[in-house]
Amino acid sequence: MSGGRLPAGEGGIRRRVYLLMATGIAFPLALMAGAGLYWLRDLDDRILAGRLSAAGMAAAHFDQEITDDLETLQRLSAAVSSSPGAMQEPAELRRDAREAHQLFRHRETVFLLDRNLALLAVEPPGPGPLEHAGDLPVIEDVIRSGVPRLAALVEPDRGLVVHEIVPIQSAVENRVVGVAGGTFDPARRGFDHMLGFLRRGQTGFADVVDDQGRVIASTRPGRAGKLSDCRAHLANLVRGKRTEAARCQGCHAERGVTAPAPPDVVVFAPLAATHWGVVVRQEAREALPTEGAVPWYAVLPVLVLQLGLAGAFAWGAARSVVRPVQVLTVEAERIAGGALDSPIPELGEDEVGRLGRSLDRMRESLRGLIARVEHANAELEQRVAERTHELHQANEMLREREQARAQLLQKVISAQEDERKRIARELHDETSQSLAVLAMGLEAAQDAIRSGRTPRLDEVKSVAVRTLEDVHRLILDLRPSVLDDLGLLSAIRWYADRHLESRGISVRCEFGEMRRLAPEMETALFRICQEAMSNVARHAQATAVLVQVGIEGEEIRIDIEDDGKGFDPAEAARREGRRPWGLMGIRERAQILGGDARIESAPGRGTLVDVRIPLAAALGPAAGQDGPGGGKAGGEGGEA
Repeated sequence: MSGGRLPAGEGGIRRRVYLLMATGIAFPLALMAGAGLYWLRDLDDRILAGRLSAAGMAAAHFDQEITDDLETLQRLSAAVSSSPGAMQEPAELRRDAREAHQLFRHRETVFLLDRNLALLAVEPPGPGPLEHAGDLPVIEDVIRSGVPRLAALVEPDRGLVVHEIVPIQSAVENRVVGVAGGTFDPARRGFDHMLGFLRRGQTGFADVVDDQGRVIASTRPGRAGKLSDCRAHLANLVRGKRTEAARCQGCHAERGVTAPAPPDVVVFAPLAATHWGVVVRQEAREALPTEGAVPWYAVLPVLVLQLGLAGAFAWGAARSVVRPVQVLTVEAERIAGGALDSPIPELGEDEVGRLGRSLDRMRESLRGLIARVEHANAELEQRVAERTHELHQANEMLREREQARAQLLQKVISAQEDERKRIARELHDETSQSLAVLAMGLEAAQDAIRSGRTPRLDEVKSVAVRTLEDVHRLILDLRPSVLDDLGLLSAIRWYADRHLESRGISVRCEFGEMRRLAPEMETALFRICQEAMSNVARHAQATAVLVQVGIEGEEIRIDIEDDGKGFDPAEAARREGRRPWGLMGIRERAQILGGDARIESAPGRGTLVDVRIPLAAALGPAAGQDGPGGGKAGGEGGEA
């Protein structure tokens, strides 16, 4: 492979090397150019945003001045209105106009007109600019709409004059009875001074325009009163109260321009108090850094030179890379065919040589890996067999658990039937006989009354009371009423007093804060405690019992601990026919409620029943309400 014709694959590699080298040089250049262009555009946007912010501040300043004027005119309007269709006396109207005129700055005239546009008062006295005030269309518009307005008009002898008109509302009737107005010259109010802060460069200038595109004030002398460039577009922006910052080529149809004009940068900010706006214009080539940048034809020779250098480097790289790569290709195909015994020849100390040595190490690693995979397959088969055996044992345990659950259900049904038989037997043996004795006693008392003897009602009353106590005892055995009346904690204390302390077992109840739960939840928790204390009474041979109930974090906690003889839970679970069905019932109830029950016991060391129920599952419609069983009502909290 040291001489002769190269394989066909060389040409493809060479072309790819050429392409990659050229791309590796051209792409960063294009990326840098794009990043530079993006940065310049972003700089343009920031400049426009800054100018828009400055125009908005100027508009806010003008807004404040105009708002102050309108508020002064509004106070004048409120002062002169008195009754429907009437005004104050002429002397009072002149006095109010004089006081309002003193509050204005740079104000030429303050005047009052009635609904028929007749002049009522003017300050300072004299015709002034109001010789034709009744001919102003804006006054009729204010009288008709009742909305304050500003109007800029060009008068023949005075130039541009601005009229501020405010309606005078009747104090009683809801109608306009006249107008209060003020007239000023924008050149005397310092508008152009404020706009001067917005002017930039040699070509920049700033205007205040109205909704007709008329220039109210400008940094360029002689523009006040004239129509602005792009007046139709600016009028739409004024009426729509929209801000704008953009490049403008010029409104040719409005200005009569036939040749393309230099593009301008136009920034517009509307005033909120009136239909005016602030416009800042400047030629784009002076305002923006991207205008007039390096042309594209100056960059083209640099790109051609870079591509030529990339081709030369690619040709040299291809000659030094292609031949060793062919050797590596042949060796890689041999390894792929499964021949892992022959080593790869040395290819030098450069990157390709290191690649060859790495490929040879990969060959050795692959050979060892195949051996380890075969060994791992054998171990995997053994582990699969072990896991299969463990799964079989788990299935057996699950079947045993299901059998135990079925037996528990059968025991529960049997216990229910036995309880029904016991209640029926007690009703037959005790209650029915007591009722029969009561009936005979009533009959004997009836006979005694008929014969004139004194009836023996004390014995009848004693039988009735004893019968009532028996019935009440049966009702409490079925479901204690204290659970519904006073809540879970009172029911637990009642059951402990009735079934443990009556047997001589000392009971200590420690109850934490507890809210009222859903009725079915309280019943389930009471049955868990009932089963646990019943086991203590029947089997534990205990002398003392500790009952703890409360809320810990997001769980309901129930702990019932005794000092009885205890037992081995594992051995009890394996006994046939005498399994701890009561403890299994406690676990089943806890699992149904989404919680868990833990039984800890040992021979001679007593028994602990630990139950945890999620609080979210325990809350019901009655949760959080005050009343029996909620909080510490009825002495539920603390120790007992």
